[in-house]
Amino acid sequence: MYQIFVTDSIGDDHVLEYRKHEFRNLMELLADRLYDDIGECRGRALCGTCHIRVWTNGAKLGKQELVEKQTLGDQYEIFDNSRLACQILLDGELDGTKIEIIGGD
Repeated sequence: MYQIFVTDSIGDDHVLEYRKHEFRNLMELLADRLYDDIGECRGRALCGTCHIRVWTNGAKLGKQELVEKQTLGDQYEIFDNSRLACQILLDGELDGTKIEIIGGD
């Protein structure tokens, strides 16, 4: 079992446990376990509703593709550690990662 630490959009903290590849991506875990109002585009990196901030402790999250960069660029507020949860694979690399759900604008 792996775990991530999540601050949701209203500031509540959660610890979510998961198994490697239990969900297709991080967005699906978040939607399933605590936050069902994300993923309007169904994981295609187009809507920005799964906008998160990520603190990885050195984990490799994979390269941002152009569509993710464009969608994040359309957000009201963007951070150096902004990502779309739908573009992050749910694997052992995320173990111990802290994220904050920002959501789409």
